[in-house]
Amino acid sequence: MRNVLLALTVGAAVFFTSPAASDVLRTDHPSEYVVVKGDTLWDISARFLEKPWLWPQIWKKNPQIKNPDLIYPGDVIRLVYIDGKPYLTVNETPRPVDAQPVGAISADDYILPFLQDLRVVDSVSDMPYVLGTQGGNLYGKAGELVYVRGLKGVAVGEEVEIFEPTVNFARNFRGATMRTDTADLNFRGSRYVLDSSSFWNGIFTSPSSSDFIGTELRRVGGGRVESIKSGIASVMVTDAGFEISKGNRVAPKTAGGYDPYYFPTPGADLGSVRVMAVSKTNRVAGGRDIIAIPVGSKQGVRNGNTFSIWRQGEDVPDAVRNRGVMMANLDQVRMPYERLGSVMVFRTFDNVSYGLIMMNAKPVFVGDFIKAPDADMSKDALNLPDDTSIGSGTIK
Repeated sequence: MRNVLLALTVGAAVFFTSPAASDVLRTDHPSEYVVVKGDTLWDISARFLEKPWLWPQIWKKNPQIKNPDLIYPGDVIRLVYIDGKPYLTVNETPRPVDAQPVGAISADDYILPFLQDLRVVDSVSDMPYVLGTQGGNLYGKAGELVYVRGLKGVAVGEEVEIFEPTVNFARNFRGATMRTDTADLNFRGSRYVLDSSSFWNGIFTSPSSSDFIGTELRRVGGGRVESIKSGIASVMVTDAGFEISKGNRVAPKTAGGYDPYYFPTPGADLGSVRVMAVSKTNRVAGGRDIIAIPVGSKQGVRNGNTFSIWRQGEDVPDAVRNRGVMMANLDQVRMPYERLGSVMVFRTFDNVSYGLIMMNAKPVFVGDFIKAPDADMSKDALNLPDDTSIGSGTIK
């Protein structure tokens, strides 16, 4: 399996006040650690810290190193104390010219599609689209022309990417219904068409257009603009991972496609935010699985933000104080909210983010709550509504 490490940088020149050692360090932390190939920043941080997202608070850059914000295999991470406060520093070792820095996460073949092939847009209706294919064929393929209408700001010879709509995301879970099939949208982004290639399971959708926060697009191919005449661009398909058909949306090719430079940081409390979708591998998510949440850059979410995941406790009949099933069912007690694990955001859009579950004690379901990483377990601290319930199909 090919691993592509997402590079780490500590870009800001702002230093945090280092907390007391007892507040952040693991009791079994090493005094130093030699970075090896395959390590991620999260893994390294977790060797020293109880809460890996506190890395920026104790990371001290060495100004004598050419690129002090990057960590490479072979570097030695040392725990030092300055004025009684713990800091992590790095001792640089000789590196090959083609050495790759350690990343926040390891983007393997499972994560790469979420980085390279998917994007979320506010609307598909105003995007350029494939109007037809060479020879009037049903589908376009590599080495053939497709004809695109509405393509602006792209010159002849430049590259474009071709997408199809997959799902509409909704923020408001009240009255929302859960769709557990793998249907995709049609090319207008308005109805479902059976397709087994969706990346998600258990997506919540809302009947209200006011809840809409974006349409996810999946990359189906790429091409090069050959000519533009009378508002119609002739695009030579250079690669096609999926069938290219009428109505597919087109956008200029972006360099990289995602921001690879980030590190774990504590995310802010964003209110009653819930897991919107879990990756297709399972109907529930576990460690190193991917989830989607209905907040993004417009809500202040950034790559590397870490959050905790919670579930409302069940209502349990008190069969100890009451005799008989009927009386016990009339006297139900709500159990405390349970912390399920932690998730780190690795890609953000305007109102949607993808996150990787980094630490989990229990399975994560669609509808579970996303809170600040150090949120308290009490209901008052979570500030969640009393009438919120999670069912197999409907969120009340």
